[in-house]
Amino acid sequence: PKVVELIQTVGYNEGRDKKLLYAGMRSRKPDWCLWVDVDEIMEPGVTRKDLDRLMRHQFINRYAFRRFHFSDTGHFAASAYWRNYSAGHDRVMWREQPGGFFEDKVLDSPNVKGITGLKIPTSIRLKHLGYINKELVDLKASVYRSVITPDKIENINTMYLHNEKKMAWRDNRNHPQVILFNGWLNLLLLRQYAVKAFDRVRNRLQPINKTIQA
Repeated sequence: PKVVELIQTVGYNEGRDKKLLYAGMRSRKPDWCLWVDVDEIMEPGVTRKDLDRLMRHQFINRYAFRRFHFSDTGHFAASAYWRNYSAGHDRVMWREQPGGFFEDKVLDSPNVKGITGLKIPTSIRLKHLGYINKELVDLKASVYRSVITPDKIENINTMYLHNEKKMAWRDNRNHPQVILFNGWLNLLLLRQYAVKAFDRVRNRLQPINKTIQA
């Protein structure tokens, strides 16, 4: 009953589809927008009141959520690769601004761009259930192969989680093991930030070093 419009397109084009959906959202003059895929749901226990509480803050324009990829209905991928992935927050709820846009990429169009202001990571978890059914993963992979570029081939390889290290999911957000695991992911995220900061400084220093050597 909360679906207000269906937009049908032909062929796979992620950037095009996101831009169409964004235009549809904007036609309804939203205060806030939230992007999640159809195979993703928020963890049990998160209610509209929780989101309303976030949106009431006047000086915060973006909230980010962690996403966990499920290998079956009760376990999520927990190898080093996926722990580092889930440490980041790759789904965003944002206060609508005129400068917001999605990049026009056929595959792997990222989060909304052009939203300014403070961004805060949250402890709210998203359950990504799209990798559980192998037949559907095969179908999705075949679509990706028709549009993918060589630099994105890893997108297909990481879709198959059937031999992946598993960790049991707990719905209780306040369970000690959930809190401890989120704390571990926070440490991984800090390490990612440190590596990115180091790379930025090194990239800025390289032209200076070349000038000095010349």
